[in-house]
Amino acid sequence: MKVRNLKTYFPIEKGLFRKKLGTIRAVDDISFDIYEGETLAIVGESGCGKSTLGRTLLRLQEATEGEAIFEEQNIFQLGSSELRQLRKQMQIIFQDPFASLNPRMKVMDIIGEPLITHESMSLKEKEERVLELMEVVGLRKAYGYRYPHMFSGGQRQRIGIARALALNPKFVVCDEPVSALDVSIQSQIINLLQRLQEQNNLTYLFISHDLNVVRYFSDRISVMFLGKLMELGPTNEVYERPLHPYTKFLIAAAPVVDPHARNKEKLILEGEIPSPINPPAGCRFHTRCPYVQEVCKREEPQLQAIDNRQVACHFPLET
Repeated sequence: MKVRNLKTYFPIEKGLFRKKLGTIRAVDDISFDIYEGETLAIVGESGCGKSTLGRTLLRLQEATEGEAIFEEQNIFQLGSSELRQLRKQMQIIFQDPFASLNPRMKVMDIIGEPLITHESMSLKEKEERVLELMEVVGLRKAYGYRYPHMFSGGQRQRIGIARALALNPKFVVCDEPVSALDVSIQSQIINLLQRLQEQNNLTYLFISHDLNVVRYFSDRISVMFLGKLMELGPTNEVYERPLHPYTKFLIAAAPVVDPHARNKEKLILEGEIPSPINPPAGCRFHTRCPYVQEVCKREEPQLQAIDNRQVACHFPLET
């Protein structure tokens, strides 16, 4: 997928006559590529626009401007019938396994719903496909006639994964798929996603705020702050040598597993947190950046290439 100059804005309105008070720039002029068979992670603090970006790419949320080219088609320009055909190849695993499943439907019907919507199958063929998917994601076939409330969070997320895989998609948006799960269950779901990716040559857009999971799971990582892309590059390189100050502080804020490393001095961000309704001029991060200079307050930095990385900073670290 090629994403170019993507913008997703939300108007703030008040009263019966919907008086416009402002605009939230959830995704503000973002461009990047997603390569076939890779896992591209999107990280950043809560409210930076990660989930809005993923939902916009699938047209679950309409874009304000820009384009997303998938299978040589601009997703945002497709009519309903064309989009319906393309949806077979693009699916999503939602963040909340408790809210994303219909409590009135049995597991067999939840997983089989995409097959009814998009494929011409007999009931027997649908049942065979659903049972096959349940086996793939590690669910007992006998569970097919139970309701979602009878399962744990990890089991519900497996149901959501099976539903996303029902149509053999090429591209899957994983919207924080393990954030609502216990740590022991998180590792099982991550390993399952990795195995399915290898077996089916899937491409993942993996949205997360857990930097330890991202480091283990992703091939490349992109860092978002207040609707903007701050840095993009191979995961190990970004972790070992961050180029953007925000990336440096974000990595430093991650919990440390090694007890011997917990005594090291933590990097703590200071300064005023900017408003998404009225973002500051220049660099969005300059109100909190310890390395800020005058040009940062006046001019917005553009993504620049450094080796095989991209960074939006006037003064990249270690350059």
